[in-house]
Amino acid sequence: MAKELKTPFVSGATVYAVILNAAGQTWRTDSGVFESPVSGDWAQYATAATEQSTTGIYEGNFPAAITVAGAYHVLFRQQTGSSPASTDPSNGMIGGTIYWTGAAESFPLASNAANATSVAMSGSNVNGNVTQWNSTAVSLNGGLPSVSSGNAGTGGGPIAINQNTGGTDNLRYVDGNGNGVEEAQVLIYLATNWPAQPDLVQATAVTGSDGRWVSPAFVQSGTYVAVFTKVGADGPDVSPAFSV
Repeated sequence: MAKELKTPFVSGATVYAVILNAAGQTWRTDSGVFESPVSGDWAQYATAATEQSTTGIYEGNFPAAITVAGAYHVLFRQQTGSSPASTDPSNGMIGGTIYWTGAAESFPLASNAANATSVAMSGSNVNGNVTQWNSTAVSLNGGLPSVSSGNAGTGGGPIAINQNTGGTDNLRYVDGNGNGVEEAQVLIYLATNWPAQPDLVQATAVTGSDGRWVSPAFVQSGTYVAVFTKVGADGPDVSPAFSV
């Protein structure tokens, strides 16, 4: 894949991205390693972003040399001198998070076709047998299932659902200490499909730093469960059934 890094900005500028891992270390483009950021090394942290014609849309490639799956944070800066410097401003450019499988971006889905098999998250990153609350074993060893219909990544129905569906914070994702779980994936299933048909995901969402959903998912009227998982950290956990 390519052009995972995108930001709008004024035309004619020199824009670059800085990639950080979960520990706050920056990626060096010269040596291909993460390190604690140092002002003197800033020029080595810049991943170039190229303007598309004169559109003010800048795109860059996420470093293919990063082969560890995880969530990586992207900062955009405008280069104001002869080379990138730690004093370069963002000038309002908003970065974001890239969910990386180690070889490709996890989101968005590679296809929105019904029961598509081209979800980028690979099975090697989602191993293990899930035990649902009713003790029925469900295997996700083949990787994350695909969205069965609608718009990739959100769902295809007219009804918006989020952490407050069924009551305030009813579907908020927290750990055993009550702290929100950030960057967890939320997979929405019809209650009749879980756990027997783990490939039939109706919609998806992602949690923010407080365990609440970053944006709603959209479904048809029905009864559902939400399956929460964060690779290498928490879950999968399954909510009680809820109807909308």
